[in-house]
Amino acid sequence: MIKSLISQLALIWESCKLEFKLIFKDSGVWITLIGEVLLVAFFYSYIYKNETFTDLPIAVVDQDGTVLSRQVTQMIDATPQLDVANKVVSFDKAKELFYNVEAKGIILIPKGFARDIQKGIVPTISVYSDAAYMLYYKETLEAAMLSIGTFSGQIEVNKMMSNGMPMTQAIAQRRPFDVTANALYNIDVGYDTFLMPTVFIIALQILQLTGMGILGGTLKEQRTYGSTFSFAKGRFSSLLLTIGRGLPYLIISFVLMIIMVLVVSHIFDFPQRANLSDIFVFLIPVILSITFLGMVLVNFFKTREDAPMSITIFSIPTLMLTGVSWPIEGMSIPLQVIADFIPSSLGSRGFVALTQFGASISDIQTTFIQMWGLCLFYFFLAVWTNWRLRQKY
Repeated sequence: MIKSLISQLALIWESCKLEFKLIFKDSGVWITLIGEVLLVAFFYSYIYKNETFTDLPIAVVDQDGTVLSRQVTQMIDATPQLDVANKVVSFDKAKELFYNVEAKGIILIPKGFARDIQKGIVPTISVYSDAAYMLYYKETLEAAMLSIGTFSGQIEVNKMMSNGMPMTQAIAQRRPFDVTANALYNIDVGYDTFLMPTVFIIALQILQLTGMGILGGTLKEQRTYGSTFSFAKGRFSSLLLTIGRGLPYLIISFVLMIIMVLVVSHIFDFPQRANLSDIFVFLIPVILSITFLGMVLVNFFKTREDAPMSITIFSIPTLMLTGVSWPIEGMSIPLQVIADFIPSSLGSRGFVALTQFGASISDIQTTFIQMWGLCLFYFFLAVWTNWRLRQKY
């Protein structure tokens, strides 16, 4: 019994050592597994480090040229989101600035703006924002609505006061209740904080699968799969081989995630609201699921070049199925089912809940159990794959 256990542990150990050797022997594999993952983590975090747009240049077309129209322009310029970089009287000139990318939006104050206000007619201020870039559109529209709404409130309060109503009563009638908006979990409503936790998991998955595909494709191309792992013999050899081969990827990817959570997140001020032990416990089935999926995907790669090309094609759909670009609840049932079989979908969901929402493992118990279920599902497929490829190659 003890002798059998020792031999089994020895097989796992030999498989682990050999996999490490194969990884670091092939520069294409270890650069992809380690170098590119870290590059993506730091590079993307740096790109989005400003979190939100500020001083977005816009053009204001003031066709009225009155004190009131200039006051509106000043209020818009005072917002942190927008910078009135161009004041023009011609809409054609504003369009020229927009098409030359000198202005990201246009605000048109029509002629007769002040006169209409004095007559009690509600004037129209037109806001043209670039909806091709949703962040430009959001910042321009929100800042313009805030400024114009504040200006409108001032006008209404002044009218009521001119009719003899006290200021406090006029303000209370104009604004019968206060609304306090609180941005939960992402206080600055920053793009970096919103995006990067999911990108960490996506980058780890895509690049680890690519590296494993390159290695597996090389062994198949050279038809050395069987001879490389010929030492694995016995009844449970494929199972033990799968465990041993998975350990190096668990170790490497776990270290990479530690760097992302403790170093990258600290440098770029990403929130870490959960207990670190909960985060790292959750990452174990995430990494193992990716690892065993990588072993299974080798079935579809005939050469080392097949892996980068194939996995790159599916990288965008994989990103979309995490729910970061569109809520997963808004997708069709078949797509939701497919998403549950992709480690990064469940993984990013749990990782965001832990790091950003401050959840604990018990709070995401369902996701944690699903993650382990997915891990076991791909593990048994990986055992079959290792058995099959050793026989065939």
